[in-house]
Amino acid sequence: MKTLLIADDHLMFGSALAYMLSQMDPDVSATAVESVAKVIAHLEAGETFDLILLDYEMPRTNGLQGLKMIQQQYPHQTIGMLSGRTDPQLVKSAIDGGAIGWLPKSMSEEPLLHALRMMAAGGQFIPKEVLEELQQYVNRWGDLTSTEMEVAKLVADGLSDKEIAAQLDMAPNTGRNHVRAILVKSGAENRTKFAVMFRESM
Repeated sequence: MKTLLIADDHLMFGSALAYMLSQMDPDVSATAVESVAKVIAHLEAGETFDLILLDYEMPRTNGLQGLKMIQQQYPHQTIGMLSGRTDPQLVKSAIDGGAIGWLPKSMSEEPLLHALRMMAAGGQFIPKEVLEELQQYVNRWGDLTSTEMEVAKLVADGLSDKEIAAQLDMAPNTGRNHVRAILVKSGAENRTKFAVMFRESM
């Protein structure tokens, strides 16, 4: 890995990370920016990077939205995600969206550098503990569509079919059908048991 672009809305964090990496490996040229727009500006200027690292939680355009935007314009650009969160649904969304890896901000220096090198070389990287959670999530909930997953969260929050339909701006019958579908797919006998299963798996 020679060139790295880090996008984090906390520019001080991104700059500190860039500095740390350059100290650990003098061959690494790391640049920090504070938005997806700045990332695209660098790419539009003709700059190339072995790896772009996007923070998930950024204002206006979060990391997953940024991932989609960049891949639409620069499909061959390698992009990894960086976040303080390790929710399996977010990780799955990122990997399905084309991210080459997901890095928790809690990673220590040497493992982080190793992970960045692996991703820059084209290898997928997800920390073992995050991968285990992701596999459990996929095994249990991987058959749910994105809409069904939204419905599942609301069922777990205790909302009625009518409230779910209203919140997701869908017809009441459609809401009921989605609830019925997730119960069938999960094998739960009723919505109460489903809610318990879902909350325990998150």
